[in-house]
Amino acid sequence: MIWKHQFSAATVKSMTIAPALKKTRGVALILTILLLSLVLFLSLYLLTFSLTEDRIAKSQAWGAKTYYLAEAGIQDMVWKLKNDAAYKQSFETDPDWSASLTRAEPFGADNGSYTVSIENTSLAHGTITSTGTIDLGNGKTSQRIVKTYVYRAMGQSGVEDNAGYADGDINITASNINFLESSMHSNLNAIVNLVSTINIDLDLNAVHNFIKSNWSTVNVGGNINSNNDSPPAAEPIAMPAVDFDSASPDSLKNRATAVYTKAQFEDLTEDNPNLVLNEPITYVDGDIKLPCGHNLTINGLLVSSRDINIGDFSSSCFLSGEYNDITINHEDGVASGMLAKRKINFDPLTGLVNINGAVYASDELRILNLPQEFNIIGGLIARKLNITSVWQPINLTVNNQYLSEVLGATEFSPVITVEHWEEEY
Repeated sequence: MIWKHQFSAATVKSMTIAPALKKTRGVALILTILLLSLVLFLSLYLLTFSLTEDRIAKSQAWGAKTYYLAEAGIQDMVWKLKNDAAYKQSFETDPDWSASLTRAEPFGADNGSYTVSIENTSLAHGTITSTGTIDLGNGKTSQRIVKTYVYRAMGQSGVEDNAGYADGDINITASNINFLESSMHSNLNAIVNLVSTINIDLDLNAVHNFIKSNWSTVNVGGNINSNNDSPPAAEPIAMPAVDFDSASPDSLKNRATAVYTKAQFEDLTEDNPNLVLNEPITYVDGDIKLPCGHNLTINGLLVSSRDINIGDFSSSCFLSGEYNDITINHEDGVASGMLAKRKINFDPLTGLVNINGAVYASDELRILNLPQEFNIIGGLIARKLNITSVWQPINLTVNNQYLSEVLGATEFSPVITVEHWEEEY
């Protein structure tokens, strides 16, 4: 028997679509799994990212706390150098002295500890290292190390026959300098860079090394005394000390016959384009900065509790081309000069400079790119002496009478000066 099958159009259509639906359902399942996997991956990524960011934020917070803990150790040691008699005496009298102390939880429970040490590199010059540590639990700790260099000027007076003196480096770059009937002295290195011409009538003295570029000329009428060029090296000379503002009646601030705030002195200079200071000691409690084109004559001492800036190279002054002329006059028996508790800067818009007296900076004395005459009878004294791009000759002549009138009155410096600050992990 032969069977004949007859199918309707709907039946035929149904039989054709069924396999396609099965294939579509298989693709949908695969796409769903892929999308779920992608969502899961992104969720895990965001979770991991959030956890990482949280750890970074916590690490930074702990790092900052630990850094300030180490910084507190530095301040603790500086305080002891100023106020603890045993520390002060050892710092000032023993070049090989070292000491350390540890404070556990100085700011309360679970706030960490610090260990701070000092090691003298010479008399009244030392390196302080402070390590702050906080226990984070689970065997983890946060640690920061801070280092700084401190010093105190100890000399009573006199830099012998040196018209230029630095307790650190003397660094001369592309400049022309004449030491007339005078010597030059560095308690570290005497460095002459690029194309410089240095004429020294007497001696060149360096406790460490004398370093000269091949393009520079250094003419020395006496001896070169250095560790590397012509041993033996020069003997160190203690930096003359200046008491700027201690409670002692002999401090410059207490002896001053005119005392100004920074704002008051700014008003004084603004109102007087050719200012003349006739007081024996004029003391400014703050920075001193001369306006463009204003000139200053000092018939005594000008003292700043911070920085003195002459010839500021600001845009307005540069466009006007206005210079600051500086004159310091000397009268027998009256101290004359310019002194800063921190820095003295002679910048490119410094004009004519004629100084009879002492120029003293407890930190850096910088002379930069001066176009006009620069003459000093007395001496330059600083922690660091940097002279750069001065082609018009600088003429320096030592006068110990002028220096002793300025520097001979004090026997010690109450100031501990922090020279630089370093952070380690």
